[in-house]
Amino acid sequence: MSSIQRETIVIVGAGVVGVSIAYFTMKRLVSEHPDTESRPRVILLEQCEPGCSASGKSGGFLARHWSDGTDTEQLARFSYDLHAKLASEHDGSSRWGYRPVDTFSAEVDRIPVAPAKQRKKAHQRTESESVVTSIEVIAPQTHRTSSVTMQEYLSNVETPGTQDENMQTSTHASISVPEIQSVKAVPPETVAWLKTDVITNLRQVGFTANTAQVDPLKLTRALLAEAKGMGLETIRAKAIDVAETGYRPPVIELSIDKYASKPLDVLRIEAPKTASQSMMEMDEIMCHTKISQTKKPYVVLLDQEGLDIPADKIVVACGAWVTSCLRWEAFRDVSASQIPIQGLRVHYLLAKPKIEIPAQAVFAEINGTVYNGENAIEIYPRPDGSVFVCGEALDDPEMPPHNPFEPVYSKRATSRLKQIVNDVSTALSFDVIQYGLACHLPVHAQGIPVISKVPSSKGLYIAAGHGCWGILNGPATGLAISELLIDGKCTSLDLRNFRLDRWY
Repeated sequence: MSSIQRETIVIVGAGVVGVSIAYFTMKRLVSEHPDTESRPRVILLEQCEPGCSASGKSGGFLARHWSDGTDTEQLARFSYDLHAKLASEHDGSSRWGYRPVDTFSAEVDRIPVAPAKQRKKAHQRTESESVVTSIEVIAPQTHRTSSVTMQEYLSNVETPGTQDENMQTSTHASISVPEIQSVKAVPPETVAWLKTDVITNLRQVGFTANTAQVDPLKLTRALLAEAKGMGLETIRAKAIDVAETGYRPPVIELSIDKYASKPLDVLRIEAPKTASQSMMEMDEIMCHTKISQTKKPYVVLLDQEGLDIPADKIVVACGAWVTSCLRWEAFRDVSASQIPIQGLRVHYLLAKPKIEIPAQAVFAEINGTVYNGENAIEIYPRPDGSVFVCGEALDDPEMPPHNPFEPVYSKRATSRLKQIVNDVSTALSFDVIQYGLACHLPVHAQGIPVISKVPSSKGLYIAAGHGCWGILNGPATGLAISELLIDGKCTSLDLRNFRLDRWY
């Protein structure tokens, strides 16, 4: 079977979501199509490097229960279990630093740090109150609905959604906070690598049974390597348009009076044609014939000449850059209001302490400052001996650059992060440090991702807007989209909460 006859699936974006889609799609296709000649082609497009933005520059914190009571509860619980399964199958503990962790919320006495340039007033977006800007520290809460295991989902049991859509705005304005009595207070000495004299309250908000961590860049690239081993094709190029081969845009009709009432499907002027005009029309007909011979509904146009890809199905999974598809011809029925996803600029540091730090994730809330609640400083020691520190989520109008490698960090923000970490911990001495780092989290205005087929299309899909939970929910999103691509429906998860046309 020729490559033109084989079904072709194109995935745009090689972050954790796009790579997870590629991995689960290839895994399924290999099991169902042992013959490579008949197996559908899967092509992954990335304009830079795999995991070059948020998927390679985030903390990699995983929590099974922190989304309980929200529309992402099912997705988070399922994906948390899927992380453990992937780590078991592919030696994730050594390949991408998967490990369970204890998680703490530390209230720290006020330290003299200057708040970010009045960011809450001077640079606030109109929808910022409904945007989940960072991981808000919460404690375990009682599960309100019946628990459904990953094994039940994988046995094709579909659970209908019961959430009231009218509750979505209030539910996802921030991560739901349970009653305070469910939090376990512990002595400051429990986290010995923090300065105990500045901690006013230390609570354990996660345990090794329900919180874990990964190195997201290593995870993304390991899953990509597995997918390529199964036959995934990768192309380093930028998608500049997706043309629909059977579509002709509306045109203005120009003709003499006697044909004025007769519709024309091609712009035409009734006049004697010159030889040059005839040649131009012939070139256009030949070009159209070449595209039609592909028998594919779409053509992905790339920024590199000669690499355009005829495709049957296309998934857009490019994070904070997902709104690029609004300019593409085939996505003309998708409106900006259906994917209100913007990049939230978050800063981070990588520290190399002299002493070994145990598997304890800490959310440091600094009393009397803006670094509280959703703006807590997040500290994640990693198995390789490094410590990832993130915070300074600037809710400003700066949009992600066209090239994810372009520097986007604020020098003042990274300096504040370094100062704060030095003030809360003597163990995190910055003898070796990588700082001046930032990325854009793809945040949906309603606080939940889009995981959906474009309703009016033959084979267009969007998976983006996961915000601070992209690493957690990436694998489940990948599995769900792979089922949509292959089966036409998702049986592992109920995706009605994440459909493109839910809100608008």
